[in-house]
Amino acid sequence: MRLSLRWTVAGLAATGMVPGVVAAEASVEAPAFVNDFRYDRGAYGHQPLQVFRSTELTAPMFNFVKSSRSCDKSLYTLMTPRGGATEQAKAAIYNSQGQLIWAAPWHGQQLYNLMVQTYKGEKYLTFWAGNDAVGGHGAGFYYMLDKHYNLYKNITAANGLDGDLHDFRITENGTAMLVVYAIVDKDLSALGKGVGPVWDCLIQEIDLETGESVFEWRATDHLAITDTYREIGGEGEGTTAFDWFHMNSIEKDHLGNYLISARYTHSQTYIDGRSGEVLWIMGGKRNMFRNVSNDLPLESSIDFAYQHDARWQDNGKVITLFDNGNDNAHTDRAATRGLRLRVDQQAMTVQVEREFVNPHHITSVSQGSMQTLPNGNVLLGYGNTPAFTEFAPDGTPLCDVHFAPERRFGSGDVQSYRVYKAAWQGWPASKPDAVVAQDSDEAADGDGQLRLWVSWNGATEVASWELQGAGRLDAKDDADWRRLDAADKTSFETGFPLKVTYPRCVRVVALDKKGKVLGRSDPLELRPEEAESGSDVSFTNAKVVVSRDLSGIHFLLLIGGVIVLSMVWRLARRSQIRSVHFFQKGVLV
Repeated sequence: MRLSLRWTVAGLAATGMVPGVVAAEASVEAPAFVNDFRYDRGAYGHQPLQVFRSTELTAPMFNFVKSSRSCDKSLYTLMTPRGGATEQAKAAIYNSQGQLIWAAPWHGQQLYNLMVQTYKGEKYLTFWAGNDAVGGHGAGFYYMLDKHYNLYKNITAANGLDGDLHDFRITENGTAMLVVYAIVDKDLSALGKGVGPVWDCLIQEIDLETGESVFEWRATDHLAITDTYREIGGEGEGTTAFDWFHMNSIEKDHLGNYLISARYTHSQTYIDGRSGEVLWIMGGKRNMFRNVSNDLPLESSIDFAYQHDARWQDNGKVITLFDNGNDNAHTDRAATRGLRLRVDQQAMTVQVEREFVNPHHITSVSQGSMQTLPNGNVLLGYGNTPAFTEFAPDGTPLCDVHFAPERRFGSGDVQSYRVYKAAWQGWPASKPDAVVAQDSDEAADGDGQLRLWVSWNGATEVASWELQGAGRLDAKDDADWRRLDAADKTSFETGFPLKVTYPRCVRVVALDKKGKVLGRSDPLELRPEEAESGSDVSFTNAKVVVSRDLSGIHFLLLIGGVIVLSMVWRLARRSQIRSVHFFQKGVLV
């Protein structure tokens, strides 16, 4: 894999000092690693990043440990990377090559559960944002962004409660199901305590137009706190609530009933959508199903534990779930797995139809997702472990991707609550971002030349870019602009070399595959009117700025000095630079 060290140049000081290295990234041609053992050993830092010139956005670089043509490459990958080594938590979309498509921080908040969902026939990006430091769950809001990335709705839980991060599902009836956590006092004498606070878990189904709750269910009204497998410890006293249930997914079926997953009772609970009555429980201390897998004895119970993301498949005949099998204090299983369970609700039997296990036996002590893709493949996102794997329907691993070093798995440095795949088309309301930046000749393919760099965050339909020039910054008519260059869009960011023969002003036009104009950048002024005498040069609206009080010869001398100093610096550092540096927490490591 070819990597290049590129410099983002912020400006040239009057002293003529060499521009500093701000960040480093893979070249445009190589936005990801391919089975790079140095990546997984942490040689490139705790979170190798894609860094761009035209935007301050960054994105984790993937390491494709295993690839296959059988993986579904028509869909985008949706994530919410966060953690101690993450520069800023954000929602992000990637293509099948690991190239960034769209990313958005959200007002400094933590983000979870990025999905594409349908409401009234339109597709929306949905996610949760808020405070996740509330004992393993969260207090925040749910957001819906339209195809232009404008905020369509901001949804809160009903009845004055906070919306939890774990699940937000829009139904075919135009409602949304939310997980909600609330503190209530309960008798804890069976656990060796008196009356004390516990975290109750609620289902709320919300009318998205009115914000009112049309159904609400509380776990403590229907289930026993002693069903938990979690030790109470110092919780359940004072202001420290006991997290005994920990609901993490809701699914509503065609009958109007609810399937919920609870981490600390190791169970799936099926609830009547009208009365709230518990119809059955699978797994845990009150399991009602007989496991008929592998001729196990009749009394054998279901052995998933700390699981997430339980979903109905095949019209109520199959349940899929992400079986963590572990938490921070217990190891019930050597490797986390995805499970496909064949369920007979009449005979009350369950059978393990298929297991999906990563070949490197990845474990995940929290979070995680399992998704059945349209082509039948299965995608596992490993929650607090920064990896996701796509499997064939028979359980064969096809594509295995890390988005932080394996050496740091389980550390929490980088994680994503879930990883999903989905089709998405985005037409941003904003304009393309364009700047002028200078290549470093330290790069294998760098020549120190000024280039115009362009990107358009979230624009999925751009097929190519056209660089245009005009003599005036205020040129309004398209006829005033002439084509200077063109390039296919093959990555998040595209660069155009700038020639001295170009007109004073340039802009970039985004085109779709049929040549239709999708958007235009703001024009950039390469040479102001006073520079046409040939004495002064200034780049404005760009990342490279040369002072106007320099004469032409002084400018050339300055550039020559910069080149010489750059060569000296490169030779001095050659023995220390291997292939790439990465920016982490403001320090090159």
